[in-house]
Amino acid sequence: MPLRAAPVFELVNAGFEGVPDVLGEAAGRRLTDELDSILAVPDAAFAAESCGADTRELRRFADGAWALFRACIAPHWPDIQRHLQADIAHRARTAAEAGVGTVLNQLHPQCVWHEEGILRYAGPKWDGTFGLGGRGLALRPNFFLQSGVMVIPAEHRATVLGYPIAARPYGYAAARQADGLASLIGSARARALRAIGQGSCTTGQLADRLRITSPSASSHAATLRAAGVITTEREGRQVRHALTPLGHDLLHGGGGIPAGRQRAARR
Repeated sequence: MPLRAAPVFELVNAGFEGVPDVLGEAAGRRLTDELDSILAVPDAAFAAESCGADTRELRRFADGAWALFRACIAPHWPDIQRHLQADIAHRARTAAEAGVGTVLNQLHPQCVWHEEGILRYAGPKWDGTFGLGGRGLALRPNFFLQSGVMVIPAEHRATVLGYPIAARPYGYAAARQADGLASLIGSARARALRAIGQGSCTTGQLADRLRITSPSASSHAATLRAAGVITTEREGRQVRHALTPLGHDLLHGGGGIPAGRQRAARR
C-alpha cells in the first residue's frame, strides 16, 4: 500500500459513515474526472461534513486516491473492465428481452421489484427509504462488492445503486485459472502483450492502455522484447512496439515459446 494513500484511509476512518457525502457525489466516466470534481467541492460544504477540515485535505485525498489506484488497481484494471462490461451487456440483454423489472429483481437475491415503483432490499443492516425525486436510478456494477448492495443518494442527479457483478464469485476466478498466458509470463506482462496486440503503440500509448506509468510500461516492453514476442522500432523521439509472429502465435494459440524464450519472459 503506497504511503501517499494514507489520507484516503484517514478520511474514511474519521467518520462512522465513511467518505463524506459531498465527496461521494463526485461523478465521471474516468477516475481523473471524479478527482477533478472532488477538488472543485466548495470549502464550506467539505468543512461541514469533515469535522472542519480545510480544502488542503481535498488535495491530499485526491493525490492519495490516485496513488492507491495506480498501485493496487491499475495493474488489474483491464481485467476488471472486461467483467464490468460483460455484466452491463448481460443486464442490457435481460432488459430488452424481459423488461427492466426483471433486471431489478436479479440485481441481488434480496432485491425485489414491486410494480408500484418500489425496489425493496431486505438487508440485515438496512433500515431506510430513499426517494428518487424524479431524478432516476443509476445502476452500477461494483467489482469489489462481495455481498449486498450500496446506495449513493444525491441531491442534483440520479441516485446510484451499486451491486455485485453477476460473474464475480465464479467467472473471475475461473478466468484467472484458465489464463495460460498469464501463468506462462506473468499477469502484468500478459496484459502488456495483449495491449500491444490491440495494435502497435508507443510506450506512452501502452502506459495509457494499461493505466500504468511510462517507466513501468517501458520495463514490460523490454522484457517482452527480450523474449522475442514484440519488436521495438524508433520513430523520431519515440519508439513503437508491435507483435512479432511469435507474439501473435502466443496470443492466438498458434504455437509456443521456445525454452530459452520462456526463461527470458519470466525474468
